[in-house]
Amino acid sequence: MKLGLSDCSGRDVAHPLLTSQDSPQTLKMSSWFNTTSTLRHVSTVPKGLPASKLAQGLQNHENYIKHNPHMAKYEAIATPTDPAPTIPEARGVAATGEPDCYRVTDKIHTLPAGLWDSDVVSTYEFINVDNGVFVRIRSPMNVMMESLWLVKDAEDGKVELVEEQVITASRLLMGTVKSMSETGWEGIHASMIKKALE
Repeated sequence: MKLGLSDCSGRDVAHPLLTSQDSPQTLKMSSWFNTTSTLRHVSTVPKGLPASKLAQGLQNHENYIKHNPHMAKYEAIATPTDPAPTIPEARGVAATGEPDCYRVTDKIHTLPAGLWDSDVVSTYEFINVDNGVFVRIRSPMNVMMESLWLVKDAEDGKVELVEEQVITASRLLMGTVKSMSETGWEGIHASMIKKALE
């Protein structure tokens, strides 16, 4: 049996980097070294683009997935009900719809050798909120990214696309995961805004 990848409900499923030879103590120990990092990315929305149209794009989950530059394929999967995916209370937003889950395969060739396969399979949980969407991504090696995407009015009368991301990962992986997020967010935001302008 192989372990290491969590499905949409958080259960462990097969992943080639951890095998049955890894003791329960080893797997448990890895969680002790987890750390959390918070990132905030903001893009100004061009004048003339209705905030509601951009928010609708975020809430179209397949559309959201297609803006991932590494995505090779995706498929809808059953959403667990016991327990169902929820939004952490600390985010201060409420769900406006039912959770929606997908399995997404990314092709990533810039990872350090041996860290992950070039094909990285993750589960995505989507929960719509007012003016946006909450997304939880569970990846191999117990990496989890929780992002709250909102379309907000700025003080100067402009509209902003705001992404507030909380990353949970081992100390060993955190630098790599953060770097991927920090180097890729502008392109993803630009792609979402461009699509909404069509």
